[in-house]
Amino acid sequence: MATTRFTPFELLLLKSRNQTDTAALLLLTWVAASKDGLSEADRQRIAAMSASMRHGHDCQAILDIGSRQDLDAIQLAAEVLQKDRWGTQASPFLRQAIEIGVTEGKLAAGTNHILRFLADLLGTSPQQFAQLYRDVAGKPFDSPEDPSREAYWQAREHARQQQRSQSEQRQHEQQSHHRQRHSQNHAGGSRQGGDRSHSAKTLRALDILGLDAGATRNEIKKAYRRLAQTHHPDRFFALGERDVASASMRFQKIQKAYEYLMQDARFI
Repeated sequence: MATTRFTPFELLLLKSRNQTDTAALLLLTWVAASKDGLSEADRQRIAAMSASMRHGHDCQAILDIGSRQDLDAIQLAAEVLQKDRWGTQASPFLRQAIEIGVTEGKLAAGTNHILRFLADLLGTSPQQFAQLYRDVAGKPFDSPEDPSREAYWQAREHARQQQRSQSEQRQHEQQSHHRQRHSQNHAGGSRQGGDRSHSAKTLRALDILGLDAGATRNEIKKAYRRLAQTHHPDRFFALGERDVASASMRFQKIQKAYEYLMQDARFI
């Protein structure tokens, strides 16, 4: 006789004292994870929210499932939540989702789409949700950017070119400042330090990490950790081999730039 196998989330629902609260908790974790991973601050906020819920199980199990963004579990949670939080009952949950989704006043495009999905799932009109978002976040609920449109990429390229131009201008000013100091010290006969202008290869490595010539060793480490997490090939596995290969190339470029800078004597 074949035995029925349940997924980890199905087992949680079977053991839960309140399946709706369990489903809500998983969907809140999904919202948090859509912001480029589940941060420690998000884990603490979700754990605090779960304290007032009636699920009766360990919050860590939900966090583990939600951080993996298990689509089967998310679909099941959406079906469970929809049955009990429809219409006027949706606002408390959507408020929590907005609080989780907004980070430092910003809303990622992916999180924007998820919030729209949850509002539609629970029968909240776009106008009602926009007002709810304004009440919670204190700002309008803007439409997400559309990566399928050419204008989206043109705007991104324009912003990148402006950033690169500003970075090059700052580098030029800093190098001019270094040369001026060098000349002054040399003329005065008391040079206290060497010329710290960077080589072209160092500047390229800094540009890859989104940094300018004035970056510190600590800033380089922070930029590398952020970019490595964003562009790690494992994050693109579900999108297909082409996206994984592209991400792998970007990741290797970031890693090589970081390793080169860590060996540069100017940042030791």
